[in-house]
Amino acid sequence: MPLKNIVIFALISLCFSCKEKRKKPDFIYPAPTSIEKVLLRGHLDISTFYSTTDYYVYKGIPRGFHYDLAKDFASFLGIDLHIVEINNNIDSLIHHLEEGKFDLIAVSMTETPERKEKLNFSNPFFKTGEVLVQNKNNTILRDAKELDGKTVFIKKDSPYRKLVQQLEDSLNIHIKISEITDYSSEDILHLVETGEIRLTVMDENIAKALSTSMKNLDYSLRLNNSISVAWATPAADSTLTEEINRWLIQVKKSGKLNYLYKRYFNNSANPTSKYTLLKKGAISPFDEELKKESKFLDWDWRLLAALIYNESRFDPEAESQVGAYGLMQVIPETASMFNVFDYFQPDSNIYTGVRYLKYLDNIFLQYPIAEKEKIKFTLASYNVGAGHVKDAMRLTQKYNKDPYKWDNNVAFYLQHKSDPEYYRDSLSFNGYCDGQQAVDYVRKVLETYNNYKHIKR
Repeated sequence: MPLKNIVIFALISLCFSCKEKRKKPDFIYPAPTSIEKVLLRGHLDISTFYSTTDYYVYKGIPRGFHYDLAKDFASFLGIDLHIVEINNNIDSLIHHLEEGKFDLIAVSMTETPERKEKLNFSNPFFKTGEVLVQNKNNTILRDAKELDGKTVFIKKDSPYRKLVQQLEDSLNIHIKISEITDYSSEDILHLVETGEIRLTVMDENIAKALSTSMKNLDYSLRLNNSISVAWATPAADSTLTEEINRWLIQVKKSGKLNYLYKRYFNNSANPTSKYTLLKKGAISPFDEELKKESKFLDWDWRLLAALIYNESRFDPEAESQVGAYGLMQVIPETASMFNVFDYFQPDSNIYTGVRYLKYLDNIFLQYPIAEKEKIKFTLASYNVGAGHVKDAMRLTQKYNKDPYKWDNNVAFYLQHKSDPEYYRDSLSFNGYCDGQQAVDYVRKVLETYNNYKHIKR
């Protein structure tokens, strides 16, 4: 039985047993622990960095070392994963964690005495050194003593400041420290790569991973030997951390942790060469066209991108067995509705698909459907046809449910339009359809959109 089900059953049993045995009316039930809150909620809320080693979206797919691990941990708990905040400012993440905005910080965090006062740290995922990163085109420093009088740029609120200060004290030298705010590790290394800054300090595994695409980086000067990297949860309750540690034993034993580490930190094929793409917040090569066309539809362009990802995986030459073609899987009949004949071209294909979405969206304007709900009706119609969705609305109303809400209402009856009892109903004007496919389609598009929300608009 999944841990989620065990905990929920135990809490319900506790409530009933307390109710039966209670002698005093002022009995106060214990507050749920952090792990109990997560399991009862049904999803794990995390924060992370947007980077090619933590979390990023590449060719429409969310990836990253900490993203993949967090997804595995959520699966271990039997619940979903929600990314609540993407923020490269670690102090801001710590503050928001203390405020209860999410359950854990899933980045490569190092444990410091100051942080231990506010946070619980999991057992370490791995250990790494801290290195001086320099541009190869400059004179390479081979000894830490050569830092005397030099300026080192470091990420604000990082533990690197303390490391540099320790070097000053132990070597009796003076190092100028310049802090950089709201920059990711990639951003700072890119500044070294382009020569905008000369020196920085970075975790060795990150410098190594990114040096595969930033060829001007030298990270040969190690400044310390070993630091532990872990996740962090609020200090007030250790139960979630304990569960992370229990899962971590399993993920280490299975070899998955080692596999993911090699994939993101040791693999030269890892798409760190896509730094510029990520820096610009790109999802696909067609983003500019999507931004332009989405205005006609009055949609967030990232939602349109999510639809296209699920239709064609951004392949402009994708063709289905039923003759749908291109990025938005346009069929000839749809193209002719809008007098488009060259819908094989990406821009024309997007143009046609967007106008068809607008046509579908307008169908539901006559109903009192909230805007967020209407998007689901429109997406389902794009997949299976508006006629079938309207059939499901009529069936929903017949069975005294809400025909203007999707989840557990119209979606339920659309799913059942493959059942003779429903598709033969006199209110089902359009007969049989694979409604489950349409419901799954809506869910997948919105899941993809949720991943894309962290890409800048």
